[in-house]
Amino acid sequence: MGQVDHPTLTIVHGFTDPLVDQIGDIGNELGEGLTLVLISLAIGGIGLWRNSDHWKFAGFYSLLAHGISGLLTQILKHSLSRPRPRMMDITPWEVGPSLESGLDSFPSGHTSGTFSMATVFAFYFPKGKVVWFGLASFIALCRVIKGSHFPTDVFGGLLVGIGCGLVLVFARDTWKEAIARAFVHGTPWLVTAFGLLWILVPHPGIELEPNLSLFLGLFLIMVGLGLRLWWIRESSIANTSTNLQVPTWPRLLMGIGLATSTGSLIIVGSSLLAGIVWWLGTQSELSSQTRKFKTHLFPSNPIRNEATLGISVFIAALLTFLVRSL
Repeated sequence: MGQVDHPTLTIVHGFTDPLVDQIGDIGNELGEGLTLVLISLAIGGIGLWRNSDHWKFAGFYSLLAHGISGLLTQILKHSLSRPRPRMMDITPWEVGPSLESGLDSFPSGHTSGTFSMATVFAFYFPKGKVVWFGLASFIALCRVIKGSHFPTDVFGGLLVGIGCGLVLVFARDTWKEAIARAFVHGTPWLVTAFGLLWILVPHPGIELEPNLSLFLGLFLIMVGLGLRLWWIRESSIANTSTNLQVPTWPRLLMGIGLATSTGSLIIVGSSLLAGIVWWLGTQSELSSQTRKFKTHLFPSNPIRNEATLGISVFIAALLTFLVRSL
């Protein structure tokens, strides 16, 4: 984690503009536990005033999500005992239980609390989900800007917060299934975020020659896209009375191709594992449901949609190469 955390903090703390510090202070205040509790109570109070179960449940479950995520965060913090950024250079990290102040960096409590509440609010007030998650992301970023947490602390808090929120709003009766779905679909995004930090932050460890990694990456992307387009075309002209399914593993090839363009074997390996988790999870979901051919497997213009996805991944690989060349 140090290969990502320490260079990132060095870059962030290179900005000495007082305005940046003031913005960081605002984010820290918004993410304080008392502030979040007051927001939940205000939402619940509006529900009581309007006699609206929708608002009352939003307030109650956001408060509950905050509490559960906070409990899990504190358990992790004092079990792992990672030093805060200000102490990392003078305090060796020895994993083990500790209640000492400053040895409670991972995960970020501000981040887990805000993302747990954002998940609940996005469920009850979906039109504002960009606002909820935008504010949560702002608060998480401020924790790094102010030097209170490492980037990986923030990612850990994000996972804890969203996980707790999902369990409460979607899985009060089916929590095991919801956790499994969150793991399957969340792992690739986590690896993507890690890969983005990896190529943006200067560090040693690029194992593959840039031109070779770009060639291999683009080749895998084109093969995966070609296979998906071929299967979609063949299935679209087949007998639609049967439940036909287009294999998802060619998309895994496209993802591995994008990872290969980074030139890092660590990213390739992480992406491969995340892709396998996603593929096995989606296969399990497909097998547990009856999917109608037209309405579920193929949205309107499926070839265009797949081509758009493939082209986007292709462009992302080229941009990755350009970033590495700077």
